[in-house]
Amino acid sequence: MRVADHVQSGLFKLAGFLVRLFPLRRVQKMAASLGRFVYRHIPVRAAVARANLHLCFPEKGDDEIEKILEGSYVNFVTVLFEFLYFPKFTRENLRDFVEYSDETNRLVQTDLEKGRGLVMISGHFSNWELIALTVGALSPKNLLIIVHPFHNEAVDKVAEAYRAHLGNVTVPMGKSIRAALSQLMSNGILALLADQSASKESLTARFFGIDVPTFQGPSSFALRTGAAVQFGFIIRNDDGTYRVDLQSIDYSDLKDESEESVRELTQRHVNILEDYIRRYPDKWLWFHKRFKHVPEFHDLLRKMKKR
Repeated sequence: MRVADHVQSGLFKLAGFLVRLFPLRRVQKMAASLGRFVYRHIPVRAAVARANLHLCFPEKGDDEIEKILEGSYVNFVTVLFEFLYFPKFTRENLRDFVEYSDETNRLVQTDLEKGRGLVMISGHFSNWELIALTVGALSPKNLLIIVHPFHNEAVDKVAEAYRAHLGNVTVPMGKSIRAALSQLMSNGILALLADQSASKESLTARFFGIDVPTFQGPSSFALRTGAAVQFGFIIRNDDGTYRVDLQSIDYSDLKDESEESVRELTQRHVNILEDYIRRYPDKWLWFHKRFKHVPEFHDLLRKMKKR
């Protein structure tokens, strides 16, 4: 492991220590201020985000696009600061911060009572790390979370400990198939994000009116095992608290594991994600090249870089 990796890990731990010295609401305010500062003075990957936004919302003017982009920077920094705060969460104080209603819990319980496990899908929306921590801590069972490891192994170990703080277990994407199937076959909950760009050869789904390669893992796992499927969102309220919103996805009409069935189930969860992004556009992570296999995206990206 490189010396630089240990240095970065040390800085990551130090940042967490400093963040946890303050009350959580103060931490959120600091994150919002830093997010606005980054937007104005250190706009990392801003061209990518603007290209994505113009591609998805061609009807919006520059002022509205910029407002969404600023909110996206604020959201990302808030996610980071809240993630650093994870070691201070307990099952008790988490309930004061996140609304996880009895109705939401019953939805999870009902699907688990079917005995075939539960595939819980989410995206890089609002605080995607927090929803996994919350559902795992407050639902009937902890989660097995498929993650994309950090390139820095030392930082990855710290992040893994944060994610597992209240009982969840993580598995790296490259080693996930056997673990995922085992989790579902034992009637467990499998959690994964499914909104980043897949390889060019992957099945496509219609996202904001554009056919884009999309990860088919969630649909394949569900169709192979008969597991229930839910899409999960966590919504940030004006006062800085959150609420969890879960939606079951019915696929009882899909009777096999064919490519057509995988494509259809994938399209269903992509439609739900798009709906939430349209409702809360500043809460999605626009900095990823979700449309990198779309020529129009690269045309827009070149224009944004010239600004």
